Amino acid sequence: MSATTHDHLRFLDDPISLRITWDRLVSISEEAAATLVNMAFSSIIREVGDYSCLLMDASGSSLAQPKTSVPVFIGTLPATVRHLLAKFPAETLKPGDALITNDPWLGTGHLNDVTVVTPVFRAGKLVAFTGAAAHMSDIGGSLNMGSSRDMFEEGFLIPPSKLMIAGEVNQQLLDLFLANVRSPDQVEGDLHAMLAANQIGANGLLGLMEDLQLESVTPLAEKIHSLTEIAMRKAIEAVPDGRYEAAVDIGDYEGDIHLNVAVIVDGSNITIDYAGSSAESLFGSNCPMSFTYAYSVYPLKCLLEPHLPNNEGCFKSITVTAPEGSIANARPPCAVEMRNRVGHMAHAAIFTALADIMPDRVMGHSGSAPVTCDVFAGQFDDGRRFVESLCVNGGTGARPAADGIVTGFPGNMSSTPVELIESATPLLFLQKSIVPDSGGAGRYRGGVAQRMVIRNTSKYPLSHSMFYSRQKHAAEGVLGAAAGAPNVVAINGASLAKPVGRHDVLPGDEVTIQMPGGGGKMPVAERDLNAILWDVQEGYITEAGALRDYGVNLHDLKRG
Repeated sequence: MSATTHDHLRFLDDPISLRITWDRLVSISEEAAATLVNMAFSSIIREVGDYSCLLMDASGSSLAQPKTSVPVFIGTLPATVRHLLAKFPAETLKPGDALITNDPWLGTGHLNDVTVVTPVFRAGKLVAFTGAAAHMSDIGGSLNMGSSRDMFEEGFLIPPSKLMIAGEVNQQLLDLFLANVRSPDQVEGDLHAMLAANQIGANGLLGLMEDLQLESVTPLAEKIHSLTEIAMRKAIEAVPDGRYEAAVDIGDYEGDIHLNVAVIVDGSNITIDYAGSSAESLFGSNCPMSFTYAYSVYPLKCLLEPHLPNNEGCFKSITVTAPEGSIANARPPCAVEMRNRVGHMAHAAIFTALADIMPDRVMGHSGSAPVTCDVFAGQFDDGRRFVESLCVNGGTGARPAADGIVTGFPGNMSSTPVELIESATPLLFLQKSIVPDSGGAGRYRGGVAQRMVIRNTSKYPLSHSMFYSRQKHAAEGVLGAAAGAPNVVAINGASLAKPVGRHDVLPGDEVTIQMPGGGGKMPVAERDLNAILWDVQEGYITEAGALRDYGVNLHDLKRG
């Protein structure tokens, strides 16, 4: 092959040109994400952001992901594509096809998250895939959150299938799916939004290939993956070799889950091993390995190379293992609806394990984990029915060198806007406020909790499904700091001893939901006095809390 043949690939060896191309890939993925958000019917995609869009090469290896989407799905979407290719080999795919599945063990870990993948063709040749994973507003099942005894009670399973065949919707599959969900209009609208997002991503990728005269994205993918892997391995090599262990506990539907982790650093490789964790649960907290993997590599990337754009090369130096049949590597057909009980707690165990050797990088445990998504279902006074998800965040753990905030971590989903819930349901928010003295005390304070009081204004009872895990196990601090405040859930002022599963909210009843505060970082005695005074001024702590948690008597200061 002559040198002239490779002229169009010279940009790969020019750092500036390569970075522009790399940024363009990210921009294309963000345009796809904007399409999904703007076209989505459900609030959990449109407002909360429980979705991801991905550009992948012809083997399914990830190339780029939007900055705004759920970062963990970059750990599941490529694996899903490979499973889909096992069912539908590349040579059998045609332009206009689109593949779909929500099999927990082939992708995102539970039935509500549906993955749609579109093959991208250039001059009749398969050159790439675009993919979207998103949480459906309903998937069928019992709505008794976390109580299921197997996957079959949790909703509708879509095996690897074709959603589009040569440009036409597979209507038989779609009709079967929509007949098994409570909000078919929302679900169908979201599926079409995912297809549109994939097409926008495909158009952008094909435009880039045309501009760069690329017949294949493989050379670009190999270059990006190689550079990213080198950067990650360099970051790992800076961590002292060794075996670092920690464990965390979290509430299950009944009893507790124990998550044990060993982080093993060996040169430029890291292994995360969950041996010693709880066995599979009888209920819905089981976590398929795909989800455990994704939520293990993500916090490591946050520690090691947080500014590097997400792609396949980030994770080639990381191995994740868990004993088969454990809570972190559950087998089908275990119930897995609440698999985030485990996945979202991986960061806590990993950060604690590495706190002593990476004290400047770790965070306190997050009160936003496990993420909570309450489901309200019922009817308006005129008989119209609704199903709506209420996602709410607590306080994050204290950040590497700053206080925690009220937001999602390790998931990056937003809280559902009050105005949206009030417009879509007969629910009235009487209060939504931060909770003083709820963030774990330390040199850096954990993010404070938030409290909501919600009234059922309908003349009918509503169903409220929930799964709260931090009554006994608050978000812990690291490096000598205190834990955040625990969950509180109450009905008409009476706290629920076991706020999991489904219960009725009668007309006029008021539900109080208080999310957990985040854990602090480093000893309380090291907190700056001005930071304490600012916290009191802003309402994050009270004067009584300043005295109790920090030993600062504001009355004495005022007299002085």
